[in-house]
Amino acid sequence: MISITTSGLRNATWCAVAFGIVACASAPMPVDKLAVAKTSVERAEQAQAAQFAQVELATARNKLAAAQAAADKHDADIAARLADQADVDAQLAEHTARAKQQEELVDQMEASLRDLRNEAMRKGTAGSNVPEQPAPMPQTMPVPQTTTPPQQ
Repeated sequence: MISITTSGLRNATWCAVAFGIVACASAPMPVDKLAVAKTSVERAEQAQAAQFAQVELATARNKLAAAQAAADKHDADIAARLADQADVDAQLAEHTARAKQQEELVDQMEASLRDLRNEAMRKGTAGSNVPEQPAPMPQTMPVPQTTTPPQQ
């Protein structure tokens, strides 16, 4: 038969408490993930995400703030998860902004091409009334020379 003593229970309790402390202490604050998320948000802002991807940028900023708040409360797991989400949302905002800028550039180039085509068509239509060969130069007629009588 196994006998459980008071000292055995006490040792088991101390071991459980020690493992709990080690487990809590082993989750370091995700300082690197917070830094990566902050950098991603800054890159999105530089890509003009505030103009082209407002929702995505706002989501990234909110999650970064929540991650920082969780880190301040020493909740490493939640801080790490929110920092990862903020990073992904900021990347989405950056790429969305860049894609929309490219779309605008394509639209501008298409409009320029359309204007050039229209201008070429107008000149082509107006040019159809003009003969292919230049008109011949009119023949000049000789001008009679007048003679003046010599003065005496």
